Amino acid sequence: MLKINRFDHQGRGIGILNNKIIFIKNALPDEIVEYEIIKNKKNYLEGKIIKIIKQSNKRIKPICPYYNICGGCQLMHIDYEQQLKFKQEKIENIIHKYTENYIQIDNIIKCDNIYNYRNKATIHVDKIVGFFQDNTNKIINVNYCYLLDSTINNILKELSNKKYEKDEIIIRSNGNNTLIYHNNEKNNLSNINADNIILKDKIIKGNNYIIENLNKYKFLVSPTSFFQVNTKQTIKLYDIIKQLANLNKNDYVLDLYCGTGTIGIYLCEYCNKVLGVEINKYAIKDANENKKINNIKNIDFIVGDAKDVIKKTNFKPTVIIVDPPRSGLFKGMINDLIKFNAEKIIYVSCEPITLARDLKELKNFYDIKTIQPIDMFPNTYHVECVSLLYLKENKKNLKNNK
Repeated sequence: MLKINRFDHQGRGIGILNNKIIFIKNALPDEIVEYEIIKNKKNYLEGKIIKIIKQSNKRIKPICPYYNICGGCQLMHIDYEQQLKFKQEKIENIIHKYTENYIQIDNIIKCDNIYNYRNKATIHVDKIVGFFQDNTNKIINVNYCYLLDSTINNILKELSNKKYEKDEIIIRSNGNNTLIYHNNEKNNLSNINADNIILKDKIIKGNNYIIENLNKYKFLVSPTSFFQVNTKQTIKLYDIIKQLANLNKNDYVLDLYCGTGTIGIYLCEYCNKVLGVEINKYAIKDANENKKINNIKNIDFIVGDAKDVIKKTNFKPTVIIVDPPRSGLFKGMINDLIKFNAEKIIYVSCEPITLARDLKELKNFYDIKTIQPIDMFPNTYHVECVSLLYLKENKKNLKNNK
């Protein structure tokens, strides 16, 4: 038997066995479990639950029949308020450990719909249709996912009743219209009940995009371009960014990793000018279309690696927004960002560990005013954060003396 003491950052239970840490999936703090060791590493063990001897009152029965084998969710066995508590404490522990000083971390913003919130799914196909089993490339036949929008689930059900050659199928939805994108020409998806179907670069049906609405703005989203997967929470996220940026008509905004231009367009009316930078040329194509759709005049987009573009641009931002991938910013880029001496940096992150690592580098030049967590991904251990950084007073003096 083993007592579980706490969570790790992936939502696994942690216990101590013979002075060695053991991670046990789906185990909760204060539970006592019978377990089986499935991995024995030099510095840690991994186990799985055989039987729960003492059960936590925070445990609930997962609604999904695939939960114990699919790798998509990690927290569905935990009461939602406890999920939020776990994510809040996870962020606080990581940030304070890495930055070694106190930073204000606001209370996490909850999600109103903890099921059926995802507007995008990547479906794996090889005779059967579904998702990968946890930590494997083995496909589990799934015909309904509790995280997916109902229109995507309708398509998933259609697909799961047929046999296809090996393929990867991307499905997007805006709640009404759906889009399917795939690569294998041997698979005929033309009869699937979707509004838009694309095979490689060829449109089989409809268009090669859907339109998403975020408040008064419309955004064209093509199959492989980045767009936040939780539309309702995205509006909350962008409102937080707008609030923290507190822009005025004297502000020039540099929007790095801008994707399809959503954040920059959302902020345009509050500032003088926005410059968006993105390495994905298809995303920039969408961004320029979004500029036209929304009749925005004071935003421009550049295709390129952010680290290269910021070395060459003459744009002088007062506010910089970064929304990098999970890997975060690399040190050389942080050094280049610092050279702008922008008054504020808004750092949007989906990975607290790389966020903390980057804040540790930035805090020599910027005061970290606040970090606002938001739950974009209920039932998973992932969490989004928006950080507000102000240029230090002594650095402002240097800037003014140049």
